[in-house]
Amino acid sequence: MNAKGKKKIILCSCVSLILLLVLGDVCCFQFTGLGYRMTVPYRSFFEKAADYIYVNKNYSGNIKEAIQLTEEALERDRAFFGELQCTDTTIIIFCDDDKLLSKLDGDHDTKTSYTKKNYISVSDEYLNIDIIAHELTHAELHTRLNMKALKSIPTWFDEGLATQNDYREQYGLDAWIEQTDNGKNTVPLEDMDTGSEFYAGTVEDRRFRYLNAKHEVSEWMEIHGQKGLLELLDKLNSGEEFDTAYFK
Repeated sequence: MNAKGKKKIILCSCVSLILLLVLGDVCCFQFTGLGYRMTVPYRSFFEKAADYIYVNKNYSGNIKEAIQLTEEALERDRAFFGELQCTDTTIIIFCDDDKLLSKLDGDHDTKTSYTKKNYISVSDEYLNIDIIAHELTHAELHTRLNMKALKSIPTWFDEGLATQNDYREQYGLDAWIEQTDNGKNTVPLEDMDTGSEFYAGTVEDRRFRYLNAKHEVSEWMEIHGQKGLLELLDKLNSGEEFDTAYFK
């Protein structure tokens, strides 16, 4: 094959690779929940309501209330962590359009990208300070951990920490005492390590795991406090294994 033919093959290969990359990006941003959330600021279906808050156009809810609840939730989380690092890396999307919610792939959850940006989606059904504070706790934790450390934490810790700022009675101490027979019937932590384990089953199954995770982390926080929590996150970022750092 002559040089001209080789150049043609190389050019075609480069073009094909570029097309595949472009197609991959399009599929990510259009057909995955995280990708769709990442592009919300650029989509005509949404508009900016505050510095880091977006709502769908024709949003029928009370935008001022949503902003106020977010500010109150931020204050709750700020008191918990001492300060917040996630405010510059987090977007909150309030949405009351079912079709758009399906594209966002979640009506009250947080997705974190590999670039450490957090995207919180909340529907009108879940517009309250506890859920917003819960999701912002996820965002703050994910912001404070490097990607390796973030991948190493068990789901029960991620959710258990988030529920520290979620004051709903269904996750409270009285509910834990009643439903676990004062600790005689709990879920082993090793059975809640992964997302597939933690979120499996019925709504009641998941709620019971949230209840157990909150109680575990509450007990830990009673002993270690805010200072201990921040030290734990530093240890995880330094490469220490979660079980070694947490159960020490």
